[in-house]
Amino acid sequence: MRVVDNFIPNLFMNRVNSLLEGNTFNWFWNSNTTEHHNDNNFMFTHILFPNESNKSPHFDFFVPIVYIIDRHNPVKDLVRMKLNLYTNQGKRIDHASHYDMVEEGKPVDNVMTTILNFTTCNGGTIIDNEEYTSIQNQGIMFDNKTKHSGFTQTDTQRRIVLNIATTHG
Repeated sequence: MRVVDNFIPNLFMNRVNSLLEGNTFNWFWNSNTTEHHNDNNFMFTHILFPNESNKSPHFDFFVPIVYIIDRHNPVKDLVRMKLNLYTNQGKRIDHASHYDMVEEGKPVDNVMTTILNFTTCNGGTIIDNEEYTSIQNQGIMFDNKTKHSGFTQTDTQRRIVLNIATTHG
């Protein structure tokens, strides 16, 4: 596992935040916070890259982040790129612990998850039972075989993170 401060250049971070916090970016309702568990919690997402034939119109804007990941851990292929937006619900809510990429109920081998925070707040991510509060422009990289979960913030209106799954070789 690796935690990297100042993960992307500040100029790029400012441009990304302008896009994400503007009124032209589409967010989509999800009635659960994980794909494989019904945790009865909600969030908003924007899937940038589920596959080559079905990309978000904003995908190309975010591609440089994959090259930055490659500097820390050589990337063979992009598996998924998804933005998560958590709203302030007035209390901390812990979401279900999970693996991002699963096949036949088991975590997929040779996949690295990278979480890039766009918001500094008291919400965050729990990885292998350790809490990492959200710090803007901090990237957290860990093996897909490590369970993780998020928790909501109470000190900002929203928390935005980018979740990227890549293979390495």
